[in-house]
Amino acid sequence: MLRYEVLRSRFLMDTGLGGGGAAHVLARGLERIGWRSVREPTADVLASHLVVLLDACVHEHRDVEALCDGIAAVLRDAGPDLDGGLPPIEAYRPAATELLDLYVRNDTTVTPPPVM
Repeated sequence: MLRYEVLRSRFLMDTGLGGGGAAHVLARGLERIGWRSVREPTADVLASHLVVLLDACVHEHRDVEALCDGIAAVLRDAGPDLDGGLPPIEAYRPAATELLDLYVRNDTTVTPPPVM
């Protein structure tokens, strides 16, 4: 699991003076994990909500596990409802963990759009 100090350092670098902002990096990470196929909300909109969770982790509770659970809950609640029911939040933990990993690494790899 990701260490708090690493996450904090990355977040403060993104949100400090001259930083590019955390939402942009999170949106790119969301696209890398396949969020583009969901359509609504967009990765940019969802990332702006996730920044609030990151901020709370860095400046308040300092619990990366709780942050991961919070991101998983947001992904579940914002994702498609394919069969009339929602899977448990735990089903979204791998995606939340991958998103945080991509965020911390500031993965700049571009994922091509899906072929239709």
